[in-house]
Amino acid sequence: MTSRRKKSAGDDEVLDRGCPRDFIAAFGKGLAVIQAFSESTPALTLSGVAQRTGLTRATARRFLLTLESLGFAERLDGKLFVLTPRVLLLGHAYLSSMPMWRFAEPVLERLVEDIGETCSLSVLDGTEVVYVLRIPVHRVLNRISTVGSRLPAYCTSMGRLLLSSLPEDKLDAYLAQTAFIGYTDKTVADPLALRRHLALVRRTGYAWVSGEMEEHINGLAVPVHDANGKVIAALNVSVRRPEVDAEAFLRRTLPTLRRAAQRLSNSMIVSGSAGECLSAGKRSRRVRTPPPFQTSRRKTHEHAPFPIGA
Repeated sequence: MTSRRKKSAGDDEVLDRGCPRDFIAAFGKGLAVIQAFSESTPALTLSGVAQRTGLTRATARRFLLTLESLGFAERLDGKLFVLTPRVLLLGHAYLSSMPMWRFAEPVLERLVEDIGETCSLSVLDGTEVVYVLRIPVHRVLNRISTVGSRLPAYCTSMGRLLLSSLPEDKLDAYLAQTAFIGYTDKTVADPLALRRHLALVRRTGYAWVSGEMEEHINGLAVPVHDANGKVIAALNVSVRRPEVDAEAFLRRTLPTLRRAAQRLSNSMIVSGSAGECLSAGKRSRRVRTPPPFQTSRRKTHEHAPFPIGA
């Protein structure tokens, strides 16, 4: 009979409730220490790390010293710890392991040249969207967003696009764990209203959001698919203007944005996923072209109704 270790005072090696049996608590806590640092807290004391992670000071100290020994953290004045650029290796491992990212940058650069607006590629992570690539134009937005930046999914065009592709059970889970905040008077912060907007996104194949995260910030997003037709990312164009003729902007921009998304999807069809590459010698199968956004359906999608201020 397997006995489970009981929690005692100062015991920092106990598994959290709800974690799977093979969960390595120490590894999870080490990642929590890295995530304790942020834009608002770039430098932390030992006590600060312990407070933000819920770890004891002794445990936080061991993790910080380990990160320092490995080159992922350093001390500024003997007390304050900061992360080093070596941490970027962790994010680069994700980007370099995904075939599409190798093809994405030139596609987005061309897209920015064609439409003259900032363009981004984002993925869904929990309740937020994360920028994995962003090509700006020579205009400054109030919110400085770079690769790795996170935004709430429910009130951004790329987030709403990605949420619309979730299976019903995962969407239910998202709605249950999301704290909805009204950033502006246009923000859709009601779960039932959000469901209606997501249903419209599924029908039209794009998401248009205006002034929900910040006044005068508008976003248009379309999906990027993998070789099996699954939505894996959102391609977005951001516009900052006091007044935007949404219908005219969609008519002018949506076809170009979709063509760029199709080029990215095609790169996934050609390269395939890592699993498909490994099994290519064992079996052969015809790769399906992503079902949405076929040429025969584009005209219907391009002029479909959309919610102003969604």
